[in-house]
Amino acid sequence: MRNRLPTRCIDINSIYCPCILAETNHCVYCSHLKGEPVCNCDWAGVCILNEKGWQATSAKQKWNWDETRTRQDLEVPITALELIAENTYAMRVLVPKELARSLDCPGSFVFFRRTEDPDFFKFPVGIMSVNSETIEVVIETIGPKSSRMLENGTNQLIVRGPYYNGIFGQPWVEKMANGNVLLLTGGMGQPPAVPIVKKLVENGNQVTAIVAPGKIGKIFAADIFKNLGIKVIPVISMRREGMAKFIELITNEEVCPDLVVSAGPDDQHHGIINVMQAENKNIPMAATNNATMCCGEGVCGSCDKEARGGKKVRTCKVQTDFISFI
Repeated sequence: MRNRLPTRCIDINSIYCPCILAETNHCVYCSHLKGEPVCNCDWAGVCILNEKGWQATSAKQKWNWDETRTRQDLEVPITALELIAENTYAMRVLVPKELARSLDCPGSFVFFRRTEDPDFFKFPVGIMSVNSETIEVVIETIGPKSSRMLENGTNQLIVRGPYYNGIFGQPWVEKMANGNVLLLTGGMGQPPAVPIVKKLVENGNQVTAIVAPGKIGKIFAADIFKNLGIKVIPVISMRREGMAKFIELITNEEVCPDLVVSAGPDDQHHGIINVMQAENKNIPMAATNNATMCCGEGVCGSCDKEARGGKKVRTCKVQTDFISFI
């Protein structure tokens, strides 16, 4: 359909690299740290293998996963909670400035759980906005983890982060400038769409958003989008009215986008790709990551998806093109 993004680890050369996967010879990028005999990576940054060796022998820091190397659990207060739709809450949480700063980017997310619950109760939540020491998220309380989290007037939570792989095709979002972008979003896809739109507007792009209420039954981000100066097209149903509008826009040469962003369920991502293929449109697409996640570190395997060629991808760690999973 089009040129695809190269696969890479979202944490590569960050303070969290090398990670536990490198320690166990399961690195998602370095061939040596996968247990292979030769180096065949195309990474132009600091060598992960060399960094692992340096850190293992450094007098300053042994290979012991201390607080400077791993994401930590922090107890934080809820400062605001608002019911915005049935079983759906907008929540603000006070966090350390350093954590807030690190989450102020598209695709960022954290894990939440109640303070008294065991670690396996934590679940991932995408960041909608960041303001100084406050992060804002939207939570749909429909499962045992999420519904329990806000029971009985809970005002303290455990947060773990930052994590970054909430969008496939993130480089397109980060690098697109002075272009024409079409966003399709609805339901619980609206919160992660907000930082994406902020970044696109910041880079001088003209953004049009087709927005549907989705399964939660409400469009709650339209005013946020409008305040950012983008055009909002509300639709009753993304599957019917939204896709028809999408076809209309991508077949109009005067407004055909340079980038398509799909913030919603995987069915929506698949539908958009099918439409573009049917219309013979070669448009890059970024898509929200809807994988099931339990650890966020690439260890548990719950987020594994099979890509082309039968390759397993740890989607909590690996940045790639969503079309690789088609």
